[in-house]
Order: sequence, then C-alpha cells, then structure tokens
Amino acid sequence: MAKIVGIISFMNAAGAQEALLRVSRGLRARGHDMEIWFLYEEDSIHANEPHIRVFERKTRLTPLEYVKVFLRLRSELKAAAPDSVVGFLPLGNVFGMTAAYLAGVPWRVASQRAPGPTFGKAMRILDRYLGASSVYQKIVCVSDAVRRSFHDYAPEYRKKLSVVHNGIEWTPSDASKEEARRILGLAPDAFIFGAIGRMKVQKNYFFMLDAFAGTSNGILAIAGDGMLRPELEQHARKLGIENRVLFMGALDRQEIRHFLKAMDVFVQTSLYEGQSNAVLEAMHAGLPMVLSDIPEQRETVVDEAGDACSLLAPLGDLPAWQKALQELETWPEVRAALGEGATRHVNARFTLDAMIDGFERALVTDRPSSPVR
Repeated sequence: MAKIVGIISFMNAAGAQEALLRVSRGLRARGHDMEIWFLYEEDSIHANEPHIRVFERKTRLTPLEYVKVFLRLRSELKAAAPDSVVGFLPLGNVFGMTAAYLAGVPWRVASQRAPGPTFGKAMRILDRYLGASSVYQKIVCVSDAVRRSFHDYAPEYRKKLSVVHNGIEWTPSDASKEEARRILGLAPDAFIFGAIGRMKVQKNYFFMLDAFAGTSNGILAIAGDGMLRPELEQHARKLGIENRVLFMGALDRQEIRHFLKAMDVFVQTSLYEGQSNAVLEAMHAGLPMVLSDIPEQRETVVDEAGDACSLLAPLGDLPAWQKALQELETWPEVRAALGEGATRHVNARFTLDAMIDGFERALVTDRPSSPVR
C-alpha cells in the first residue's frame, strides 16, 4: 500500500478536478491511502467529498496568499510524509512538485492535462525548467496530443513523458428520453443539440452560436456557467436565436446524465482540450457528435483504421460546421451509426480501469524502492 497526495490548483467542476477525484477513488479502492489537496476554492462543488483538503477557501489569491499557501504546502507534506505526490494543472504541478521536493517526498509525478502552449507565461517557464530538473521525476500526459505539445522542450523533460488516457465513471440515466426532457424542462418534441462545459474562451461558445444560427430549427441547450454567460446571451440575441438557445447553468452529476439522455446530438467547439470528459460521457451515452478537428479530439474519436465515430469540423470554418450540424439534424441513420460507433469505441479504448492502472503504475509500481532526489 502506498501513501499518496494529489495536489491540484483549485476546486471547481472542471474535468481535471473530476479526473483526480476518480484517480483517488480508484486507488483507494485498491488499498492505497490517497488524499487530494486543493490549493484554493473557485467553487465548493467537491467540498463534501471524503479525503480532501482545501488550503484557502477563496476564489482568488493575492501574491502574499500564494506564498503562504506554498509554505503551508511544504510544511504539510513534510508532516504527512507521503510516498508519492501527483500534481494536476500548472499551479498544482509547479507548487506541488517544488514543495514536495523541499519536503523530501521521494517520488514526484506531474500530470499535464492540457497542451503546454496553453499555460500562462510564468507557469510555462517554471514548468519547463522544473520538468527538466530533478524536481519532476515523471510526467503523465492525458493524451498523446498533449505529450506531443512538449516536442520542443529539453530532452531531460521529454524523456519523463508518458500517457494515461482518461476513463470515466459512467452510470446512464435510468429515465427515458421523454422523462429526461420533462425533468429538465425541455421541449418533448424538439430536436436538441447539447453542449457541456464552463463558459470560458477555450470552449469557443461564440463560434458555436454562430454555427447553430445556420441550422433551420431545433434547440441548442448548454449545460455550464461562467463569466462569459452575459456576453453569450447578448450574442444569441444579436443573432436572433435567443428563443432557440437554452442556457441551463451548472448541472450536477445526475442532471448531466439526464441531460445527455435528453439530447439528439452533442456539440463541442473547443479551441483545445487535453482529453474531454464531456466527450467521453457523450460517447458512453451513445450520442452522435460534432467536434473540433483538433489533435486531442482526433485521438479520442478516430480508431486505428482511421474511422471516426464523430463528425469533425475545422476550427473557424463556419460553413463546415453548419453543414455538419445540418447533416446530423437531417439524417437519422447517420446519427444512429455514429452513436453506436461512439459507444463501442469508448468501451474498447477509454475505460476507468485502464486509467487507474496507468496512475497506479506511475505512482506506485514505477516508484524506486529507495528515495530519489
């Protein structure tokens, strides 16, 4: 049995946080002792989860508070004396691995959940330096596309890279499609495109609204919230589609299951991803999808033979997106084939057991028997 601490930048409802919670639950089920430490709290959504700690219950930290969090983190790691530490997200990696190194933690694993070029400048510089030094001893990437994003980093950094794909805990809604729509207050007979994700620039929602405006009818339902919501609502009014776009706010896990059961098509226009949990959930739900044609999405939905279980549309190509949405709205046989293919593909390639296997290997099996500095 290993004693493990997972360190992540902040608590909210995003995919990296969900992934680390799954890793913790999975490793604890296998007999390991694992806790998750959030450096601060953007949202209290996971506050009732067992085996977690939050250092600062604030949505933002001042520079002095960052220093205090780091010093406390180092002190707490020294007191806890874990066998291994894993970091998630840039701040979790930079603070977590440095504090663990100074506290004498013998095995330190960073986990990259997004492409390197998307990090902020300071985090990118620090991550590049620490990853090439002995502070990071192993680096686990969520996808091969993320691994390749570090292609111009130092050899000392690149040789530490490995890939462990996401896997999700999936329990489908036990409601029928009609019941799921009734529960969520959705029109029973409408054709509904669905999207899931926080309202941030990465998700490219303004473009999604532009593309949806080219469809002849139907509804776009967006599950998620964020600072961009007022601007997105204004953009929908500008496009004249405000009566066909539903901003549903943040939904809990059970509501997300109902949401996916209620949809006809899943849409994600992201500028980049690591590996999207929302896409994996849509695949488990058997939904046809239209996704951005970016490396991270291709890795998830294209099999070894080159066949895709989703329509892929180029970033910024509005006519291509409108054509893809209209195709799925028009052709039920295409929707059925893509949905069945998505379920087969996710069950074959992206299981939760494989994800837990990968992190157990990185954090326990690969750990040297004697302390390494």
